[in-house]
Amino acid sequence: MPLEQRRRQLLDAALALIVREGYAGVTVDAIAQEAGVTKPVVYGAYANLPLLLTALLDRTQSDAVAQLLAAFPQDPRRLTSKHLAGDIARAWARAVRENPQTWTPVLSTGAQTPAPVLDRIEQGREVVRKAIADFIGRGRELDAATARHHLWTAHAVVAAAEHFGRLVLTRPDAITDDELAALFDDLVNGLLRRT
Repeated sequence: MPLEQRRRQLLDAALALIVREGYAGVTVDAIAQEAGVTKPVVYGAYANLPLLLTALLDRTQSDAVAQLLAAFPQDPRRLTSKHLAGDIARAWARAVRENPQTWTPVLSTGAQTPAPVLDRIEQGREVVRKAIADFIGRGRELDAATARHHLWTAHAVVAAAEHFGRLVLTRPDAITDDELAALFDDLVNGLLRRT
């Protein structure tokens, strides 16, 4: 099997394990068994488990970012809607519900998650936080206090989104997309009221 095809196979096996068992179930032995290969085959494609997990996160984060960006409106007239945050949250929740294998590795971390994976996820969070803060400012020149407030608003939005993303993955019927949209409208509009 060509190397790139083998790597996809192993990433798919690791992803299946994460979705089914969390990061605690991801070992080279388990990946080999899931893929139906031997450990030397895994090591022939990836020198170690952190490299394999980083490659998996590269792939899933790329898909996740594309889905997240697709949730933002393309029509500039929509940027002034007081329901913008809710519309984005609704579209994002739909993406999480429809693509759990993309979102599980990012949202379902815990004590067993390897440090390189946690570091990579935090890097992704920083990118998303900055994008949200910039989006809130919409390219305007802001004083330092307002820019800082927008950044902290972005922190709150990302934290809430991750919490509710995990809820959507683990208890899909706990909250509807409309309830989530209303919650994010209230959250973002409330946080931005003073600016």
